[in-house]
Amino acid sequence: MLAWLAACNPVAGGASWERVNPGGGGAFHAIAAGPGGLVLAGSDLSGAYLSRDGGASWRPIGSAQGLATTHVSGVGFDTHDPVVLYLGTEDGLYRSADGGATFVRVLADGYVTDVRFAPSAPNVGYLTHHPAYDVAEGTVYRSDDRGRSWRPVTATGLPAGLHLLELAVDPRDSERVFVLAGEGRFACGETALFASADGGVSWTRVGAELGQIADFALDPDDPDVLYLTTYGDVWDPGYACVADDPNGGHLYRATADAAGWRFTRVSDALGSRNLLVLPGGGRVRVFDLDTKEFFATSNDGASWVRLGGPDDWDPGWSGPGLAHGTSPGGDAKTLFQDPADPDRIYWADGQFVWGGRDGGATVRPLHTEAAGSGWRSRGVDNIVPFELAFDADGRHVYFGLADLGCFASDDHGASFRSCNDPAHTGSWMGHGGNSLALAADPERAGVVWIGQAQELDTRHTLLVSRDYGRSWSPADAGLPGSILSGLSVDPESPADRRTLFVTAGGDVYRSRDDGAGWTRVLACGGCRYTAVRGEQVLAGGEAGLWRSTRGGEAGSRERVGPPEFAGDGAEVFTDNGWRGVAAIRFDPNAVGRVYVAVFGPGRGLYRSNDGGASWTRILPGDFLWDVAIDPRDAGVLYAASSSAFYSGGYDPASRGVLRSTDAGRTWQAFNEGLAWPFARRLAFDRAGTELWVASPGLGYARRGLR
Repeated sequence: MLAWLAACNPVAGGASWERVNPGGGGAFHAIAAGPGGLVLAGSDLSGAYLSRDGGASWRPIGSAQGLATTHVSGVGFDTHDPVVLYLGTEDGLYRSADGGATFVRVLADGYVTDVRFAPSAPNVGYLTHHPAYDVAEGTVYRSDDRGRSWRPVTATGLPAGLHLLELAVDPRDSERVFVLAGEGRFACGETALFASADGGVSWTRVGAELGQIADFALDPDDPDVLYLTTYGDVWDPGYACVADDPNGGHLYRATADAAGWRFTRVSDALGSRNLLVLPGGGRVRVFDLDTKEFFATSNDGASWVRLGGPDDWDPGWSGPGLAHGTSPGGDAKTLFQDPADPDRIYWADGQFVWGGRDGGATVRPLHTEAAGSGWRSRGVDNIVPFELAFDADGRHVYFGLADLGCFASDDHGASFRSCNDPAHTGSWMGHGGNSLALAADPERAGVVWIGQAQELDTRHTLLVSRDYGRSWSPADAGLPGSILSGLSVDPESPADRRTLFVTAGGDVYRSRDDGAGWTRVLACGGCRYTAVRGEQVLAGGEAGLWRSTRGGEAGSRERVGPPEFAGDGAEVFTDNGWRGVAAIRFDPNAVGRVYVAVFGPGRGLYRSNDGGASWTRILPGDFLWDVAIDPRDAGVLYAASSSAFYSGGYDPASRGVLRSTDAGRTWQAFNEGLAWPFARRLAFDRAGTELWVASPGLGYARRGLR
């Protein structure tokens, strides 16, 4: 009990974690710019990201700032005060009154997809609310005290079954508000635009006769003029809500009078688009969701010019055909123009964050920048890290991730390059993939093995590189092609003919020839991780822990450890509900001492002093993923705890990185610099002077040790 209580107290003083990533990589659901150069982006795995310099650099917002959920689905700003910020989440609305340093929840429940305040009356704000993230029952809430409290409005005329995406408030009249309904990642409904003249009490549909509304925007010079686009029959976001539209995709200009809205078709060629309207009269920009191109008119559609497209833009580290996409959160709210400079745009998609200073003629990545031999993050990451490994030369570092696949650093984390193999990552074309198995040779510089696949549930191929991940060769003869994980290299085997172990589809396989050929040595049915040192081999997962004292040979394999090492038999690997042995680590300072991290309720971190025959729990916890032993001092241990894995999710019992200086008797939090207490993998660099962590959502980080 004392060890668990001590874990609540942070380590005094010292350095903090520094994130080291290539940048980008996960789904972004919203982006918006506010006064004073502030930009907010909402992610699906790691909370929000805030920039104070127009997207040049970012910092994450997580539980350290007051959030209790990792999924941010809407972002907003006070129209007059730059220190007041809003985050809509799957767990209500959060408000910051200090520029993002801290957030307080001001609406305690619901899935909030957008929040906007009235420019003419900053006390008045509106948000779009749903009972849950996957329920299309949208309603509009209103605040009259600058976002401190909220109440649902009557909403007469707003149909049931809507998924609400985006709001707009008349800049001159705080009672006049518009809301767009459509489809999102988890729920969808009718695509339609509605307007209210009485603060959301009653609503009328706008442009019902035009077909399915894709986007809309008010004219900043005259709010009695709005523009809207309709879906065409070529656009299919993939969420089964928008059907082929017999009216086709078009751009319309609408003017309001006493009789309602009057519509004029501005263009037949520019529909199914995101929409921006600039001051100056008749200045409209549209973004083609199919071709990813920007078009502009300065004469209300009489003529158009193409501003730019992917062939003109910097794709960052991704490929031109993959870099620029759509957002699963609803595209209408993922293109935003700076309120102080309408030529400055911000755009978030399914993997990245982009920006442009000339209305779309040039678009540059705001998630990554060129550095060293590759790329480095600007602070926007939102990725799922699985494994990390250090090359024998101490300089090269390798990452294995979901979606991003393989990334390598040639300069100890200062910059990164993709090391994906195009032949084995399918539609990612070498610019991404999925890699759960990774190991570097402990003595031979440049030798690294990795598993690669297009998707987690497709065929995995084990590859080997002898030139720091620049080229690859198959090393999977005898493996079944199922999910590969838990790759380990025997450091005591011959350097030119390594013995390796890996799990494939839950069974354990061994190679005695550097990975050239593999043989199944244990039909485990639920082993996911391995560890080997000479003749001592351990393998575990949801099937518990297995041990061999003769290199995996038949007759030497036995199940060891208490019952809580195993799951309940219903687990799906890579799912957040998985339970079982998540890491096995031999102590480099003591023969026979081994540690096992077991993930799941009532489990924790265990130690054996007799090679695995008997076990003692030294740290209880529901979310233990890993342990690292200081190679210079056996009494210094680090544990990794994370409630998030493949799909986010915050639980207060998630502890991040924990540190013990007394061989596991007491533990202290070691999370300074981490926005979320998430830690899945830990590893010392070759010099033993830095500890690195794989943190779900946040990516990778390192911390110097005194």
